[in-house]
Amino acid sequence: MKINAIKVSQPLGEFYIAKIKAGDLLNISTSSITRYDETGKLRGNQRRLDEKRLKAIANFIKSSEMSFPTSILIAANIDKEGRIIEGENDRWTVRQINSSDVYELIIPDKISSLIVDGQHRLNAFRYVDQDYMDIELVCSIFIDLPNPYQAYLFATINSNQKRVDKSLALELFGYDLDNEPSNTWSPEKLAVFLTRRLNFSKDSPLYQRVKLAPLYSEISETVDRNKWLLSTAAMVEGIMSLISTNPQKDRDLLAIKRKSIFGNKTRTILENNHKPILRNLYLDSQDEELYSILKIFFMSVNAILWKDAPNNSVITKTIGISVLFDILKVIIEKDGAQNSYDSYMRSIKDVDFSSHYFALSGIGKTRLKRILKYRLGFLKDTDLKEDDVKFI
Repeated sequence: MKINAIKVSQPLGEFYIAKIKAGDLLNISTSSITRYDETGKLRGNQRRLDEKRLKAIANFIKSSEMSFPTSILIAANIDKEGRIIEGENDRWTVRQINSSDVYELIIPDKISSLIVDGQHRLNAFRYVDQDYMDIELVCSIFIDLPNPYQAYLFATINSNQKRVDKSLALELFGYDLDNEPSNTWSPEKLAVFLTRRLNFSKDSPLYQRVKLAPLYSEISETVDRNKWLLSTAAMVEGIMSLISTNPQKDRDLLAIKRKSIFGNKTRTILENNHKPILRNLYLDSQDEELYSILKIFFMSVNAILWKDAPNNSVITKTIGISVLFDILKVIIEKDGAQNSYDSYMRSIKDVDFSSHYFALSGIGKTRLKRILKYRLGFLKDTDLKEDDVKFI
């Protein structure tokens, strides 16, 4: 399916306004209902559908006064569990039309998006006849919207709704944007905070380089937008990988284990198995130290790997960012945190990051990780695959 959309740029990031028929949207979207699985773990980020409310909305849909002027919020390329969909044929893609703010969205004919807000309006169409499925709905579409930002938007949109809406987002994702002490932040919230700080601090190597949308951003005339397509999702997930092996478990424990509003909710209640490598800094709320490590590391990456990288260099793409975080973990594990990572980056500078050997897929990421670890001296010849040897 193909639809036209208008791109909107706001401080949080870029999104697209489009109209989609109700029947089509039902076929390509899902929602993540809050539930406990068989192990007792809390899943999802939305309240259960209220059948009475659905039927009331359905009656409104069938009336001659029916109108839904407000938009349904969609996270494209996100599955039911809140994870980014990786398969090339399973993702929404965006194409600019005639150098304007009008874009063409190409949508796979399968479930490939998550409804962040508006699930009752949409699902009410399941209670009406097929004739109503052609009704057009206004949609605000975010591409690759990370889990924490889904909660932030959900909480903001529903701040004036009944209490359960906002509480659900606050409890599941730890969002009290004005009052929550930083030592109560979940790994997700801290990762979002550090990502945004890296993006908005003028002395950061990632200043104005991180955006929600994977397309060009009107952020500064001095920025070469052809080279800077850093994924917020990749940054957030990369930072979380440094401080937690199970961010959802940490988040749930912080939400559940408290006697008062903030009394026992600090990070100190979380398990410390010394994994991953910077777990201790997270538990001790040494956020400045975490930020410093990230800033110093990416200063070296920026100066040596990113500065002159061509547009098709995988090192500036999502899998490149992910592998860089893997490399950082190995360096710190073997040699400790550094005052400069220049020598490490110089040892991998001559790798051909534009090679088809690192195609944007799971196997490309695995290959890139092996090659870089080998060049850094963390793998032996025997750890390489036959194709790796040919590439080197």
